[in-house]
Amino acid sequence: MNGANAMETSTIRIAIRKLPDHFDRSRITVILDEIETALMDVGGVYAKTYADSFTITVEIPTHQLMDTASCLKGLGLN
Repeated sequence: MNGANAMETSTIRIAIRKLPDHFDRSRITVILDEIETALMDVGGVYAKTYADSFTITVEIPTHQLMDTASCLKGLGLN
């Protein structure tokens, strides 16, 4: 693939232990879906989310970093 066509991505990591109380930490897949849906519906951002035992990772196109940050802040994930 030509490097000029590759999309640059940025990664945001969120500590699961620091999630606001309105997120059910025992249902991480639901939280990932909520984040992806909010980013698409509110910010028009296509995100890939995944989690390990301690961290939620959100991968987004770098050019949509500001939209992503604004949407995550609206979810209480600042």
